[in-house]
Amino acid sequence: MPQILDDLQVDHRNMRRLLRILDEELQAYDTHGSADFDLMKQIMEYTLHYPSLIHHPREEMLFRRLLGRDPVSKGLVGDLTKEHEELARLTHRFAAALHNVAHDVELPRVLFTKLADEYITRSRHHMETEEEKFFPRLLTVFSDEDWADFDGLVARGYDPLFGTTIEKYYKALHQRILSIGA
Repeated sequence: MPQILDDLQVDHRNMRRLLRILDEELQAYDTHGSADFDLMKQIMEYTLHYPSLIHHPREEMLFRRLLGRDPVSKGLVGDLTKEHEELARLTHRFAAALHNVAHDVELPRVLFTKLADEYITRSRHHMETEEEKFFPRLLTVFSDEDWADFDGLVARGYDPLFGTTIEKYYKALHQRILSIGA
């Protein structure tokens, strides 16, 4: 498998771990009225930055090349750029709602729960769509030379949570991730 595609799939696996932890904390909040808001804040800080700075630009670079080689792919894969923009807006909305709830700003619980569910569901669906439609299409359309171009252009990038050096801010979240395993 091409390195860039392997890296993107690793990012998806990592994001699924974060969504699982977020889902667990949200269930605790629904059930017990309390949750680890610091941990959830760390998850949202990470998802506000890493995907938009590293992950999505890589996918969009691949998407642009794919459309240049095979315009029909847009109909098969969808508009990834638009999806990334919508997901970024939803991420910001949910992060703001989480901040408000954590700081006792009045927010109807049903609205918060709906926004949380939408964020988690759409994030998971987006990754599934990429893995079921986009990635296989790339493998069908791109040549070995295309992949070599990408692997030469794109370094892994700095990942403050899943990289070789974990930032101090993310230590508690990293420990939680390790406790749940893959």
